[in-house]
Amino acid sequence: MASMKDKLAAHKKKKAETGEAGARVESVSELLGAGGDVDVAELVEKAKDEGRLLSLPAGEFIPDPNQPRKTFDQERIDELRISIEANGQLQPILVGSQLSDGKYPIIAGERRWRAISESSAVGEVVAIVRSGDVDELHLLLMQIDENNQREQIPAIENAMAMKRVVDICKSEGKDQAYAAKLLNVSPAQVSKHIALLGAPSVVTELSVHGETQDVEVLYRLSKASENKPEEVAELIDQWRSGELETNLRKASKDLADEARQEKKNSKDKGKGAKAQKPSKPESTEPKLKKASGVRLGLDKDEFTLTVEVGNKKLSFRVDADSVVSLKGDIDKNWRD
Repeated sequence: MASMKDKLAAHKKKKAETGEAGARVESVSELLGAGGDVDVAELVEKAKDEGRLLSLPAGEFIPDPNQPRKTFDQERIDELRISIEANGQLQPILVGSQLSDGKYPIIAGERRWRAISESSAVGEVVAIVRSGDVDELHLLLMQIDENNQREQIPAIENAMAMKRVVDICKSEGKDQAYAAKLLNVSPAQVSKHIALLGAPSVVTELSVHGETQDVEVLYRLSKASENKPEEVAELIDQWRSGELETNLRKASKDLADEARQEKKNSKDKGKGAKAQKPSKPESTEPKLKKASGVRLGLDKDEFTLTVEVGNKKLSFRVDADSVVSLKGDIDKNWRD
């Protein structure tokens, strides 16, 4: 039986050849079947024949603790519950093999499970047990894709999921660019998402509270907050109160550009101060060296003074008056 990895690769290859949707996986059902042309009814029938179709109370299933989505829009859950109560559960959820406590872990379809859990009219959840092993990386990729197809994951939660993909890839000897390919986004987008994980709470709360999921805005505010935290907080307050004279995307760009320029100017100023550091004043006193030997000789009518310093020997011709003066200096200093 083909593995999840093989099915994902085959599906993306098929879509790439037909020029469909950038080779994205459109739904979990596409990975459950032999290809994207298998409909839900066929999948259900096949699962039923293989004994993998379940219809159990909601309490028999548990959410995946590693599910990328951590927050759910209650209003959307209510809308989904009303739809399921009126039309039935049109697509089963996907679950893993039964755990030791008898529960089934939800791989995909947690929103449907939550909606049915809150319904008094629908008593059971229809599920298909995933056949074969699913490795952590491809399960995570499938969950990210499924979540974004149904309803966009909050930027911070998406960033955490992307970081997990990158970490798994690196543990397997692959780089961040490889992870970006699997996520079907550019390496720059992966970097920007991951950078959000280090953003201050005043920025991350915009995503957590559902105020904006614009990654560019969040990234710019995060970078600007590194050296202009008060200005970032003020900008966000102005935007929330409706006092911002422009849109948040432009305002965040202007502030990020300003912060980046100030940081650059500060670095240039520091380099200039270092370059202009005053040099040490040159000493007016001659640097003294210790002589290893001094001799005064008389050659014909001239005195010769020979001084040895290390391996060097220096000889000077000295007139009689200079010798007498030197002798006087020696006698004077010796007495003192």
